[in-house]
Amino acid sequence: MIKLKETHQLTGSILTIEQTGNSTFCVDNTFFITQINEGLKVEKTLCFAKDAQSFHRYSHACGISRDFYFCIPINENHKSFILEYENEKIKHIATLDDHDGDIETCKFSDNGEFFATGGQDGRVFIYDGKSFLPIASLMPRSDYISVISFSHNNEFIAISGYDKFTLIFDFLRHKVAFNLQMPDVVEASCFFEKSEKLLLICRNGDSIIFSLKEGKILSSKTPFAFWPTSIAIDEEENYALIGTRSDTLYVLSLKNNSKVIEIKNERPGIASLKFSNGFLYIGCVDGGLLIVDYNEGKEELKESIDRKAYKGAREIIDKNIFLSIHPLMTAFDEAWPEILDEAINLLNQDKVDQAVELVEPFVVDESKKSDFDFYLAQKDGVKDFLEHIDNKNYKKAYEMLKTAKFLVKTKAYEKLENIWHKAFFEAKKLLIENAQLNERLAKQHLQPFESTPKKELIAQLLHNADAFVKADNYIKSRNFKEYFSLTFKFSFLRETDLYKKVLLLGEKMLDNAVDLEKRLQYDEAKKIAETLLVFPNLKRFAQEKIVLIQQKESFLLAIENREIKKVYSMVNDNEQLRSMKQFKEFTKIFLTVYEAARVYAYEGNAKQVMITLGEYMEIPYWTDKIASLMKIAYLQQISDATYEADVNWDITIRRYCDRFGKSIELIKLLEGKPMEEFLDKFEEEGNSDGYRYHHFVEDIVIYIIQKEQDY
Repeated sequence: MIKLKETHQLTGSILTIEQTGNSTFCVDNTFFITQINEGLKVEKTLCFAKDAQSFHRYSHACGISRDFYFCIPINENHKSFILEYENEKIKHIATLDDHDGDIETCKFSDNGEFFATGGQDGRVFIYDGKSFLPIASLMPRSDYISVISFSHNNEFIAISGYDKFTLIFDFLRHKVAFNLQMPDVVEASCFFEKSEKLLLICRNGDSIIFSLKEGKILSSKTPFAFWPTSIAIDEEENYALIGTRSDTLYVLSLKNNSKVIEIKNERPGIASLKFSNGFLYIGCVDGGLLIVDYNEGKEELKESIDRKAYKGAREIIDKNIFLSIHPLMTAFDEAWPEILDEAINLLNQDKVDQAVELVEPFVVDESKKSDFDFYLAQKDGVKDFLEHIDNKNYKKAYEMLKTAKFLVKTKAYEKLENIWHKAFFEAKKLLIENAQLNERLAKQHLQPFESTPKKELIAQLLHNADAFVKADNYIKSRNFKEYFSLTFKFSFLRETDLYKKVLLLGEKMLDNAVDLEKRLQYDEAKKIAETLLVFPNLKRFAQEKIVLIQQKESFLLAIENREIKKVYSMVNDNEQLRSMKQFKEFTKIFLTVYEAARVYAYEGNAKQVMITLGEYMEIPYWTDKIASLMKIAYLQQISDATYEADVNWDITIRRYCDRFGKSIELIKLLEGKPMEEFLDKFEEEGNSDGYRYHHFVEDIVIYIIQKEQDY
């Protein structure tokens, strides 16, 4: 059961919680806004709409910004009201009415810079998070939008719907990056690991991890027995807390997408979760706000771990179960291999109770429990296997491996292989010294393995000692090219421990090359990669690494010389370059220009937008983002001309539709106005990305006195 630091009873189901300044704010489904101060006491409670229809208890419709802004939609009104909290009062600062259906979900970006809404109309609108002016809109979906999440760097937005698809929108470039089919409706999502991965939880209990870097689903499991509702990821991004519609709160490992523990909650039905100001806030559907000091007992835990008193450490954790996701718990992972070895030895001595007691503090973790259960289930087989090894009956031991495949996963098997490698090494050493004189002694070392699957390798050693000598000498001189040529000539060399060690060395060299590459030490990294070209298991990776490093060198030079077209062309061809910090810094130049141009877009001054953007107008990388500005400018131009008598609406509307299709913004803008009849003439929807084929113009509005060729 959860140990609580503080509890408050709010009016309705707590839909969203956010840290804002030194306070934590909550919005419940009865339109109450509650402020919790640093002392964990209720500072202020305000109600926005007393008579409005309450939201569903698990609704995602309300949002809170770190900048003291609140989004409160009103059901059946199709509008969202933006409120600002100042001096313990709320004031209405904007009304968003772009949706044709009720708002189902909304989200502020982590830094409060942007805001997005998703509705029953399947539409998503993105706004500036301070002015609440429009920035972009997405093509309508066939069903309601269920949840929206911003990446921490604001480069991506994950948008999930009741159509069971999740669209990942590249917000930096204003284009769709991925469109994923989910097994069920996504109830919550969250980016993690430098915004390169996305966690999605579905109504059917599935947990899915998607890699934006690799463009694929890394893991899909079903760890939840109850309908999940909400996510809170710890500061180190090692674990995710998952709230559900039951009395169970789950802790999920983000490393392997597996359930670590289940925590019982005294109040069933968690609608929201948030780490805020050093505490965990749990919002329940009955109005209960539970506040947990998730670090309570941290010092005592550290002391127990330092003394390797793991049983005592577990007792401390039992008093505050959230310590099980504290970074200190890595000590349990580090100690586990040694503890497991001790437990296996106890099992092999039939000391089952002692083994169980030893691992008890560790097997709360499902993966560790599986490790131990594996050996516990095979206890008798492992014991017999180990007895054969201890009695030097290696023939019987290897025969057991044929029928009991699980034995190759055991420490006993490692022991057997170590004995073999030692015998092989000693025999090889003797033959290298003097093959004729030491042949008998070499055979004595190898004799216990004569009737095992090692028989063939023994024969090869005795008849080709010189090949082993050459192999050793090549490795000592780090002549990997000749070494691998030799292993292809004598295949038995690939069965040796030396061969495995050389491959392992190559992998370590590759890791070193990657590290050098990250530190921009390209020459050293290339040298290592060129060496690895002769490694059969690493040749492809080495080739790719050399090509990538060469591209990065050229890329950095282009950035240094401010060759804008070349820089963005290279990123278009190779998305990996996008993650480089030098490129992120380079894009800030464009984003600064873009923000300056955005001011003119809201004024409808498309010409000045184009002048401000300058050479970026010709950069395909930014075409979609620039188009979003031009769309705003054109809509404003049309709005300004709505009541002018000399507008050629037929051509004007056609010009707009050719570039942006029959967009919802245009339809709403002309709704109920005389020129709506011209829009109705366009039966086709048009292309929403027609701007790719029709150049941008300074003025979308054409007047009757202008000639047709101005089109």
